[in-house]
Amino acid sequence: MPLFVTVTPGTTITSSTTLSASTLNLLGTPSIDITGSVDGGTLSVADGSLGLSKFSPIAGNRLIGNGSAVSAYPAELSSTDLTFTASTVNVAPAAIDSTKLAARSATFAKVQAISTGKLLGRTTASSGDIEELTVGSGLTLSGGALTNGILRYTTTAKDIPAIGAASQAVQWLTSSTELPAVTGSILPQFIRVMLRCKTNDASFVVGNELDINSVINEQVWNSGNLTSEYPITVSLGMVGASTTDFFLNVWFSKARPGNRVYPSGGDADSQIVYLDSTGSRTVLTRNNWQVKAYLMYASTWA
Repeated sequence: MPLFVTVTPGTTITSSTTLSASTLNLLGTPSIDITGSVDGGTLSVADGSLGLSKFSPIAGNRLIGNGSAVSAYPAELSSTDLTFTASTVNVAPAAIDSTKLAARSATFAKVQAISTGKLLGRTTASSGDIEELTVGSGLTLSGGALTNGILRYTTTAKDIPAIGAASQAVQWLTSSTELPAVTGSILPQFIRVMLRCKTNDASFVVGNELDINSVINEQVWNSGNLTSEYPITVSLGMVGASTTDFFLNVWFSKARPGNRVYPSGGDADSQIVYLDSTGSRTVLTRNNWQVKAYLMYASTWA
């Protein structure tokens, strides 16, 4: 653009005059539009020569940038996730929620620290924040595992001895690794012995279990007349003088136990029976059943 000035009387301007600051002062107060051009050249602004106050004002709570996907002039940008003060820009409260987090993107390390020996859950009524839970009595939280002081053990199922076998005992031994080792002289204090069906029998199918207390031995004459009945015996104890090994025995009966005889002579036969849902006696087939036991104890029990 042309440069128009008012020349102070007595000042000579030629084509070789250098318009220094002092010369321009002599020329009065010139006005120059830096968006235009000067005859024979252009105007430029030196790097860092303009302060922020030289820019046009922008709306409150805005940033200057380019939000488009291509090159463009700077523009005012707004945000619903940022909060502004006169000198800072911060993430707004509650701006980061589940919609802005990728699935499984928050690690355990990002969760607040909790006290040692605690579990996370909630006991307060209704839904709400996760709470620290105290490990209850009888439980131990150590090494990443939650355990209790009660030890449980299930024996391997064993066949019931044939009625003609010399020994009618089903036995498990700690020394044969069939039972867990015990501490001192403390024996399991909860024991449940079961008969487990291994072949369909009567109304039972494979896998069904009967508590040993729900079946009995019966002794009958060959004619079917009942002479006596008695429970199947369960015994538990230490092996000899040992204080670490123990045994568990379940006793059945032989064919003719000899505790009662038919009036005309001869022992009566033995069989295992139970009462079915109708209240009727049902004889179990021995070789269709096995025996197993569930044990429970705590090393702190006296």
